[in-house]
Amino acid sequence: MKKIKALFHKYSKWLEIIFLATVTLAVFVEIISISKSISPGALAHQFGNVALWKIIVVIVVGLLGVSPMIAYDYLLNKTLHNKLTFGYLFESSWVINTINNLAGFGGFVSVGLRTEFYGKKIENKQFAATLTRLFMFIMSGLSFYSLVALIMVLTGVATDYVGNFWIWLVGGTLYIPFVWVTSTLNKNVITTKFKLQVTGISIMEWTGVVVTFFTAGWALGMPVPFHQVLPLLIAATIIGICSLIPGSIGSFDVIMILGLGELGVNRELALAWMLLYRIAYYFIPFAIGLILLVHSFGTTFNERYNGVPGEILMSVGHRIVSALLYFSGVIMILYATVPDAFTYWKWLHRLNPWSANIISEFPSILLGFMLLIAARGIASKVKRALYPTLVILLFTLIYMIYHEVSYLSVAFAIILMLLVWLSRKRLFRKQFVYSWEARTIDGFIWAGLVMMYVVIGVYSLPGIKNIRFIRPQHLDFILFPSMSVWISGALAIVIVMTFVFSIERFFEGHRMVPGELMEGNEGRLDQIIATFNGNATSQLAYLHDKRIFFYQNAAGEDTVAIQFRPVNNKLIVMGDLIGNPLDFPWAIEQFIHESDDLGYDPVFYEVSQEIAMLAHEFGFNFIKMGEEAHVELPEFTLAGKKRKAERTMCNKLEREGFVFSVVQPPFDEEFMQRLRNVSNDWLHGRKEKGFSLGFFKESYLQKEPIAIVQDADGKIVAFTTVMDSKNAVEISIDLMRFNDAAPSGVMDFMFIKLFTYMQEQGYVDFNLGMAPLANVGTYYRSFTEERIANLVYQFGTNFYSFQGLRRFKAKYADEWRARYTSYSKSSFILYVMIALLVADNSSVDSVTTHRFGIFKYNRNN
Repeated sequence: MKKIKALFHKYSKWLEIIFLATVTLAVFVEIISISKSISPGALAHQFGNVALWKIIVVIVVGLLGVSPMIAYDYLLNKTLHNKLTFGYLFESSWVINTINNLAGFGGFVSVGLRTEFYGKKIENKQFAATLTRLFMFIMSGLSFYSLVALIMVLTGVATDYVGNFWIWLVGGTLYIPFVWVTSTLNKNVITTKFKLQVTGISIMEWTGVVVTFFTAGWALGMPVPFHQVLPLLIAATIIGICSLIPGSIGSFDVIMILGLGELGVNRELALAWMLLYRIAYYFIPFAIGLILLVHSFGTTFNERYNGVPGEILMSVGHRIVSALLYFSGVIMILYATVPDAFTYWKWLHRLNPWSANIISEFPSILLGFMLLIAARGIASKVKRALYPTLVILLFTLIYMIYHEVSYLSVAFAIILMLLVWLSRKRLFRKQFVYSWEARTIDGFIWAGLVMMYVVIGVYSLPGIKNIRFIRPQHLDFILFPSMSVWISGALAIVIVMTFVFSIERFFEGHRMVPGELMEGNEGRLDQIIATFNGNATSQLAYLHDKRIFFYQNAAGEDTVAIQFRPVNNKLIVMGDLIGNPLDFPWAIEQFIHESDDLGYDPVFYEVSQEIAMLAHEFGFNFIKMGEEAHVELPEFTLAGKKRKAERTMCNKLEREGFVFSVVQPPFDEEFMQRLRNVSNDWLHGRKEKGFSLGFFKESYLQKEPIAIVQDADGKIVAFTTVMDSKNAVEISIDLMRFNDAAPSGVMDFMFIKLFTYMQEQGYVDFNLGMAPLANVGTYYRSFTEERIANLVYQFGTNFYSFQGLRRFKAKYADEWRARYTSYSKSSFILYVMIALLVADNSSVDSVTTHRFGIFKYNRNN
């Protein structure tokens, strides 16, 4: 006897494999035999006749039928006094039981999964023993139904076919007494209360199985009586479990199909019954379990790698959802406008996720365009776009169901709604700013739809679709249709545009812009400059034509200021940041974050290499915009052959009585009027421009010294404003004006005298300002954008004296420092340049007039 046990133990795995292989082979042979008598067309017809609402009822019943299994894990952890959250318990229990349902192997999978989910989270020596007892009683509900089925067989209620399996029903019935007796005789006996609780849960579980199975039969219109099918179901289930085949797939189904055949059910209908039952009770709960499993392990994996995998997954998922929304809107519009085209253009029919006939007439056009604008809101990550998009999808779903039920279409719409809901965490922006980039993309889509409507619509006209060339009279119809067509078309356009514009305005909300107006905040900027010094462009903030973003450190002190102007969805930052360089990274991060929250993309214009590299660390691209000329004042002199021409020019003007001087503020009204006369003469009626350059504004001119050149009669013929960086090192100029009476070379005279004056004041660096596009894209491997900019530099002299400006500054420059423009990767470089041109070339009058239209609602921010 001992030798037999030893041999059995030694070869038990091989015996198990042989048993499983034998059963699988037998089932496989029977399946092949059955499949030969099944018509795929008839099977599809059976499913096609089932109402959608009945399918939904079966799925809901299946999910409810699976749910009692969660009580097993609740009882297990309650018995062991494990403090696990309800969320974790529900998630893990659903995963364990739905995988075990499909995996099978007699329930052994559930033991391993429970050990994985619970055993590693607790320290309890009773875990293995309690889990074993729980596993033993899990099948007690099936044993109860075996008793019911056995009674039906013995009383003659069940069919003779089921009577052939009476021995399996006897074995199933004896299971409850066996486990109760063995658990009582065991020294480590579990409580009677625990056994009763597990038995009750098990009966509820198997009741869910029975109800789901019969609900599937009801949906298919099965007239078979309950008392004849129940014994067959229980016998097939017991045999399927004992076969150890995963999910009893095949073994259970073969017995059921043959048994239902004995009851007069044709095999196509019986197979449809099995499939619907398995979908509702096994496959859909299993799919949900897989999602929960991925979420469970994904959360751990995501935390291990600092959230990067989750961010990537959410980003990709968000892009897919946006693309699907666009795709759905396009297809709906095409089906509504040219439904016949899909009969002839097979490639469109294959791409269509909706039913071939459900989307027609005007509501489809309206819903299609609403989906397009909703897709733009979702793609732009606007929080306000979530619920309108779900509502539009819901109306689309209702419209589809009302016209024609299509499982594929309905499933697509429901899945899309679910995906939109799951992507809600990506929707963080507080408002929608319709960027030029987005309008361009959407414009191409809308224009493409119109073109496809004309082309495909005309092609689909009767008498044309089979003609190779379109006749002139057909073109006349396209260009000059009847009055009714014009009126109906115009009315449709008005209605569609009204809905689309209303949704767009809802997405936009109450427009907000980061930062604050300069009015009332001069003192804050003064304090930053006084504490940390300014730079060559900091004085431009006092023009009041830009907004100011103040960064505060942990102590609540203003340490950095950023001046910028909104243009479309871009915030054009002028020059380097002002303030404490140590806080620049934090200030840029906060500025980008707050801008992103409100739907804006910062553009850092004419910044130094340090700022460009800081922005690059936050994912910004950059291109070189030109070079800034600098004069080393300690080394400047007019002596020597190199400066002979400049020295001669200065001596000539001095002999003619021209005098240079620097006047300190404050300036009286008479002096300001003299400057205004020179400025007006220089403008010759042109509009003042600001942003990157100063303009004639008295409050601005009163802040710094002004250098002037007077003729022999004391009349001012030229002036320039001085821009002091407040660091006692760098000095620059801004507003340069001269009138028609100024002699040739007056600006050279002004510069040379300024160099000498500032040299005497102890300054080291004189900033001559930018030479736009200088030395940009000269290398053949430079960025494509910079190579294009080089072409502008070479051939744009007729529009702007790029080369002349560089030659003028090169006469004095000792050093050239590169200046850059940094922009978001989501921005098109073309529109970045357009935004820069708009900001740089907007007249002062238009900025002053428009400023309150842009900023007035943000005064209190």
